[in-house]
Amino acid sequence: MKYIAPQKEKQSFTCPHCHTISLIEYKNVYFEGDREPNGRYCTIMSVGRCLNCSRKIIWIDDKFVYPDIQQQEPNSDMPESVLQLYKEAGLIYNKSPRAACALLRLAIDRICNELGETDRDINKNIAALVKRGLPEGIQKALDLVRVIGNKAVHPGQIDFDVDDIETAQILFGLVNMIVERLISEPKKLDSFYNRLPQSARDAIEKRDK
Repeated sequence: MKYIAPQKEKQSFTCPHCHTISLIEYKNVYFEGDREPNGRYCTIMSVGRCLNCSRKIIWIDDKFVYPDIQQQEPNSDMPESVLQLYKEAGLIYNKSPRAACALLRLAIDRICNELGETDRDINKNIAALVKRGLPEGIQKALDLVRVIGNKAVHPGQIDFDVDDIETAQILFGLVNMIVERLISEPKKLDSFYNRLPQSARDAIEKRDK
């Protein structure tokens, strides 16, 4: 399912209430603030209303305050050990994106383990997964958020220069993409193959010997 993170003044995104991609309408409320050396200023409360469920989404100035944004839904084929970390990161990433990023890095490391790659260097594990079909673009994206590469932090450590809500959202997406490419797609292909007539499967296996 496609997920679009809520963003102030964006015309549509995934509603954190009803979890559908919906049009959003906005109203701004202005509050006169304290006097500063340069004069008076206003605090702006931006209220978005989901046109699907009619519930409200609120920002104070540029800070999202209500409700807690839920991460995109985990892939249904996500291994349980990875899913636990993914869900835990989803519970806290609004309040502590740095902690969520650390958990998601652990989740990526755990995916490598689940797929049989057990090197202590996550960079080598990801490189091995690329050879098994993981797109190189995902490897580059992981490197950009410092999951792998020469400047990578170790799983569970926190890189304070990059770990923000946007990075957490990217990592949620990358975890799902890795599971989709290396677990879900092979599972679907096996299902298609097993639906072939036995005579066709026998011919394929004979050809491949």
